Amino acid sequence: MRGPRISPPVSSCGIEVICRDRSTAYAEAGRLGAPDAIHVADRWHIWSNLAEAVEKTVVQHRAVLREPHDAATAQVTADAENANLDVLSPGGPRTTGRLSDRVREQHAAVHALLDQGIGLSAIARQQGLARNTVRRFANAASADELVVGRWTGRASILDPYKP
Repeated sequence: MRGPRISPPVSSCGIEVICRDRSTAYAEAGRLGAPDAIHVADRWHIWSNLAEAVEKTVVQHRAVLREPHDAATAQVTADAENANLDVLSPGGPRTTGRLSDRVREQHAAVHALLDQGIGLSAIARQQGLARNTVRRFANAASADELVVGRWTGRASILDPYKP
């Protein structure tokens, strides 16, 4: 009579690389299923993450951006104005874009639910947001406060060295 059959350890399954997004569920599944595998992001997620990070950075530093001075850049700006695109004024809130649109929608949804008398925790569960995020939306009078950020336009100790 044989004893119980012992299966080989999971790490010998041959999986060396797991391509996934930032989801914690996929990360945990990858660690459990193939603990020795390297986790990487595919090109789409890398570009998406980069675009999101750049958009956040530009929104945070809009106040220090200057109008273009050379002729080539000025022509691009003029073409953008002729194409009826929103040209942002320094320090003003961004009016379009994936991040700002999402913030405006979430802010409106949170305030609509607050007007119905629903509590912060219930709103957080319903909207799939953290309670502190819901609190931030609730405390903001307008979505523009959240899009611009509290540090936009403030002086920094690095200001004398920026030029």
